Amino acid sequence: MMRTRNPKPGTRHPRRMRRAAGFTLIEAALTTIIVGTGVLAIIAAQQAYHMKNNWATRTTTAMLLANEMRELTLQMPLHDPITGETNYGPESDETSVVAFDDLDDFAGVITSGSGAGTEFSPPVNALRQEISDLTGWTQKVKVESVLPDYLDAAFAQPLGSTDVMRVTVEVYYREPGATVDEPITKLTWIVTDD
Repeated sequence: MMRTRNPKPGTRHPRRMRRAAGFTLIEAALTTIIVGTGVLAIIAAQQAYHMKNNWATRTTTAMLLANEMRELTLQMPLHDPITGETNYGPESDETSVVAFDDLDDFAGVITSGSGAGTEFSPPVNALRQEISDLTGWTQKVKVESVLPDYLDAAFAQPLGSTDVMRVTVEVYYREPGATVDEPITKLTWIVTDD
């Protein structure tokens, strides 16, 4: 019986097969799957970021436009300073926001005591100037008389019948190529005759 000698330390056993250098097909496939999954996750996260960023930009713009309208009407009396409560809605010579001098002018055309509202597209700022670079944006203003004890009631009183008015500004945006305005924000406040 012949004994093989133990090889010197640090040398390989002569009967062991030497493995080829590199990756096996399975290792390469697993690496591709892991890297691909990571890339897809990054792309999905980036798309979600862009969607949230677009919505945040729209919401901020809409709140700015609603507050511009609030600032415009903040110091206005409820009714015309010259004609008083003889006419509700815009007077015959008030054909644009530049001429509006009281809050009920924003009620628009009055039918059966209720105003149709006023729409501004392009929107206007607190200085009554059109903001022409905001295409696709619309401000819709509604003015209603409400009872002092029921400020948030859905049912409004005939315009001018109370000394309390509720003003609602809704801001809409229409995407380029879209056919429908998308509601973005709504701002409501109460004005009293002081």
